[in-house]
This record gives sequence, structure tokens and C-alpha cells, in this order.
Amino acid sequence: MPFAQDMGGTQTGVPPFIRAPYYPTAPYYSTDPNVGYQTRFYSTGIVYNTDYTVANTEVIRRVQFDTPCRLVAVNGAAVPLTTTGGDDLDLGDVSGIDVRDLFLFRMEYTTGDQLTTAARLGSNVLGTNEGNQGEIGGVGYTINAGGSLVIGLTPLFRNLRIDITLVCLEMRGPSNFTRG
Repeated sequence: MPFAQDMGGTQTGVPPFIRAPYYPTAPYYSTDPNVGYQTRFYSTGIVYNTDYTVANTEVIRRVQFDTPCRLVAVNGAAVPLTTTGGDDLDLGDVSGIDVRDLFLFRMEYTTGDQLTTAARLGSNVLGTNEGNQGEIGGVGYTINAGGSLVIGLTPLFRNLRIDITLVCLEMRGPSNFTRG
């Protein structure tokens, strides 16, 4: 699979890429007629007693990308699981609280490029997919084939399920076969 920068159009007098709105974020689209696009929702998350048992401890998740894409938005949510008593969080405890404030979030690219320079409350950096998209802005964030994002999730309470969704615009390059 070619890298994103290799997918630009090569037609004389036409720029290799043009911008087109995708939410208010406007990623570059190739002017090469052989490059196609598809939206894909990548996701990851953690669940209490499966992925963590101690609150305030970061859990790392890696999301792998086989196709070059532009990361357009990042959404997140958390929900308390059935309470077992003690210091577990209960649904009644979160009434009126943004559930994204029940965990810290951070994200960095394969190269160590930090999209968030430090872990922050989820509501600071994540959207909800309910009209409050966690848009990257600008042209989005380019991820090449074979790249990955390291997602750091720090639950601030026990007894949570935390889900993260990455809204991506995949770039599909020309194939190595022809019809006919």
C-alpha cells in the first residue's frame, strides 16, 4: 500500500490534493481518479475486571491501520457496570456528570508524535457522537499504512466500561491488477 503522500494526483495543471469538508474538518482529497475514499470507524476500549482492576492506572491500547487514512474525529464514552458495593461507582453516582470525566485520555502516533501532549479528562478531548463531534480540525491527522495509534485510558473509578471510536476517512489506492 502506498503512503498517503504518494497518492496525490499527477495531472498537469491540477494540484495533487484538494480540500473538501468532512464535518468542519476538511481533509485533503487526492485529485488522482484512481484513489477512492471510505469512512471507517476504528475502536478500542477497556472493561473493569477484564482489562483493569485498579483505578487511576493507565491501560494502553494500540489501534493498527492497514490502509492510509485521515483521522477526522475521536469520540468516547464510559458507563458504570453493575455495582458490587464498596468503592465501586454506581449509576446514581454519575447523575448529571459528563461520563467522559470518569477517565483520562491520551493518544500518540507510531512515531511518538503526541496528539494529546498529556492525559486529560475525556470531555476535554473527546466528542460524544451526539452532535458534539470530537473533531481533530484543520485537515485531520494523517495516518499511513502500517501506522498505529497508542491510546492511553486511565479509569478514575473501578467498575467502568470505556469505549473510544476513531472516525477515519480511508484512502484506497489503485490495485495491481487490470480488467480485461
